[in-house]
Amino acid sequence: MTLAGALLYLSALVVIGLISLRHNKTASDFFLAGKRVGLVPLTFTTMASIMSGFVFVGGPGLFYEVGMGSFWIIISSSFTGALMCWVLAKPLHELAHKHGCLTIPELIVTRFDCRISSSLATAAILLGVLGYLAVQLQALGVILSSLLSVSVTNAVLIGVGFLAFYSIAGGMLATIYSDMLQGVIMLWAATLLFVFALGSAGGMSAISLSLLKNQSEALLPWGTVGPIVCLSWFFVFSVGSLGQPHVVNRFMMARDLRVFRYFPLILAISMVVCGLIWLGVGLSVKSLVFQGLLPPLEHPDQAITSFIDHFTPGWLAALAYVGIVAAIMSTADSFVNVGAAALTRDLPRALGFSFRNEVLWGRVWVMALFAAAVLFVFQVKTLVAYLGIFSFGTLAACFVPVLVLGLNWERSNRVSVMLSIVTGLVSSILLEVLDRAGVYASDIPPAFFSLCASLLVFLVVAWSTPKQEPSH
Repeated sequence: MTLAGALLYLSALVVIGLISLRHNKTASDFFLAGKRVGLVPLTFTTMASIMSGFVFVGGPGLFYEVGMGSFWIIISSSFTGALMCWVLAKPLHELAHKHGCLTIPELIVTRFDCRISSSLATAAILLGVLGYLAVQLQALGVILSSLLSVSVTNAVLIGVGFLAFYSIAGGMLATIYSDMLQGVIMLWAATLLFVFALGSAGGMSAISLSLLKNQSEALLPWGTVGPIVCLSWFFVFSVGSLGQPHVVNRFMMARDLRVFRYFPLILAISMVVCGLIWLGVGLSVKSLVFQGLLPPLEHPDQAITSFIDHFTPGWLAALAYVGIVAAIMSTADSFVNVGAAALTRDLPRALGFSFRNEVLWGRVWVMALFAAAVLFVFQVKTLVAYLGIFSFGTLAACFVPVLVLGLNWERSNRVSVMLSIVTGLVSSILLEVLDRAGVYASDIPPAFFSLCASLLVFLVVAWSTPKQEPSH
């Protein structure tokens, strides 16, 4: 039943790709779905692109590793939609619809007339896209290997094959259609898994008793990592959500500003529901191991698959696996579209030329990015969640100051934009290298330092240099 459900879902993605193929005639169609997306599809595609393998696979694994402290990462999901609408919706919609912008680097050129900043933004996007694609493909390999009983390597290749097909064929329109299907599946899977997981471990009383007896700190608000790490995660993921290119471009494709009236409420409800899988499965698997009903995990990222394989009936296992694959694919297709847009439009213009057939080259770059991500993911030996935190933090450090302050603050100028992007990009890479080398000794996540540094640089430079009037 599980395999049949997965094959049915993957077949539906192929059909979506074929249906969307004939609607991609311009770059605006391929990269932003023609900028005519309404409330329901916009909400579902935004939710699906955010609630990725990072949440469905990395979340339970991180909870198994550090306890309740991990939950600070997704607490912000209840209000980030409203924050994004308040800060970003109007300027992004205006720049996209009145000035024809399709990417963040184009926003920067239009607002600040600075090719250097645009080029730096392109580099940051490509780095973040590669990292985030690796997160999704790593999670996809974990899930499909268990589902199809094949090696992780073969599972990654199979998953990428389906992803690449409908992303290349249908562009952003196929992404939106598939995200609507994926979003519905994700909501049902998260809800049922949450309820079933708590019941399988004996309910909250039994779960709490087993954790109190064996690892009481896992139930504390800060888990096993302490308040500094938790509050840093909260800051990075609440404020940092404003700088994620795969989310930002959703605001650029909305049909009109009226779409955003009910967008925050619907998005918050759907994201909170999906986030239940993080808490429910994470709590239950930890408790089940302590109760002796589940063997200790060889790797924390196996928390979700271990629970599904041992404790769910066939029909729920099928829905759960399809829901997790949907979560992974819905983010991967969004990121590859963002990366392809940067390579098709922004990088060539930074080098002084442009492609004649941007839809064709968009498809070529989608294929190239998936190939690069596959090579990268086989070199990554870390938790899905930790790789996700690095990628998320890098994009946040580079783009939160530019989008939040740059598009709304009158003192913003090209110098503050350029230096903040450089600060975010360099500090993220440097601190990550130092952390992996064992030199970085602070409890504060590198992503927090990088975001704070780029915000500080933007503020100081903007205050100390003349303001720049918008160039558009």
